[in-house]
Amino acid sequence: MKRALSRTLIILALGLFVASCSLFGRKETVVTINQVPAPVRTSIEKVTAGAKIKSIEKIESGDKVTYEVEYIKDGKELDAYIEPDGRIVKGG
Repeated sequence: MKRALSRTLIILALGLFVASCSLFGRKETVVTINQVPAPVRTSIEKVTAGAKIKSIEKIESGDKVTYEVEYIKDGKELDAYIEPDGRIVKGG
């Protein structure tokens, strides 16, 4: 019974998260390094040097675009957020 309740709560929480992202116009798209602008690619290569890239996402919120790169370096899972001009705004 507790397991079913836990699953239901998790499903509801995920649903609310997805709905809130949609309501606020946030869109996340998985992209490859070849699909990002050249300045973003340069910053990704700099930040992830010697690391394994897990994923890159293009995050669109209204008219703002940010790229998130998740990577593993020295056994740690890390992430960085990069503006289209290549400026690293978090992580790295």
